[in-house]
Amino acid sequence: MPAQTGVVSTSSDLIRKRWLREGLLQAASKSFWAPYTGMSPDSIVYQVNNESAESGHTVVFDYDGNIVGKAIKGKSTAYGKGEQKKKFSDTITVDRYRLVVDNGDKFDGANIGDLSINQHTDSRAKLSDLFIRWKDQSIFDAAQGFKGNVTPTHTIQTDASSTNLAYSDLVTTEKILRTGTGYKTGAFGSSTATTDRAPLEPFRLQDGRSIWLMVVDPFVAANIKGNSTANSGIMALAQHADLRGNGNKVFKGIIGQVGQLVIVEAESFFGTSTGTGLEDTEVEICGMRQWDSANTDWTGESAYSSAVYSRCLIMGRNAIQIAFGKQPDYKFQESQDFGIKSESAVEYWMNTQKTNLTAENSDYSKAKRASLDHGIVAWDIKIA
Repeated sequence: MPAQTGVVSTSSDLIRKRWLREGLLQAASKSFWAPYTGMSPDSIVYQVNNESAESGHTVVFDYDGNIVGKAIKGKSTAYGKGEQKKKFSDTITVDRYRLVVDNGDKFDGANIGDLSINQHTDSRAKLSDLFIRWKDQSIFDAAQGFKGNVTPTHTIQTDASSTNLAYSDLVTTEKILRTGTGYKTGAFGSSTATTDRAPLEPFRLQDGRSIWLMVVDPFVAANIKGNSTANSGIMALAQHADLRGNGNKVFKGIIGQVGQLVIVEAESFFGTSTGTGLEDTEVEICGMRQWDSANTDWTGESAYSSAVYSRCLIMGRNAIQIAFGKQPDYKFQESQDFGIKSESAVEYWMNTQKTNLTAENSDYSKAKRASLDHGIVAWDIKIA
């Protein structure tokens, strides 16, 4: 069957995939997470590509740990007292997902004066844009704990329902991150204390500075901006901020900075979710979800009514893992009715998750690394 356009050759798998990758690169500038994504664990979002991995295949993340130990004094025997090198790992299973668009009838496109609407170039652009939003939402959902309803291992909890957040709230938050003490755990509003943890490893900016990223939603951003005291300590820094991450990409939505905390504002999520899998969410605008504690639903779920809690994200090095299997592919299929209509699809093998390491031999006694949210802390803020 001949191709509908001379731009893409359905007989050439390599040309088709290269053509799609070009479209994805063009759309990547719209991604919120692009400045934080890299191919090493030094990134906030650690991406691994394994082109041999198909649906159901596992991609392995491998990590080293620092050695610790006491010095051997004098002539005491040192042999046999060496510290075992620590190894940690994590795995993620990729699945196949397809995003599909109806190209319509070329005759109808001519009728409305838009001949491009039925072309593959238009479909590629729209599908690439949708994929960026869908992929970004999968990262937001993994980080917030919506994906799989995963309860964070460590949270910081603040009640801002009757007053605006103060500068001191942000200073206290940074102290908890530095000391590894003062965390809570459990459901929204829980007062259950949890064990101490190692401080989050910071993310290194393009210019060498080390920071923690604090991602807030518009509700919390408005709360911070509404406090004149907080403004004097935070907002004054934003006007000079030009922070860059992986690939020298500029951070989006910077509000300001407190110590090593860089505060950025993300959009709120718009769309619908019938479940917590990647295939269950229809993304209109990607972003942060809010929690309705009265109906126990997140934004986008059927019983959600109004925001009671915002779950902000404090992220350091290696907070999220995203794995890609086989290369993305662009495919289309014409109707059996003489090909007057067609549908296009992009196909991906991928998955996302919070980094949660397994100790291959032993963990540290105090600065625990395994069996916890490795690079992310949830800041749950009551806003209503």
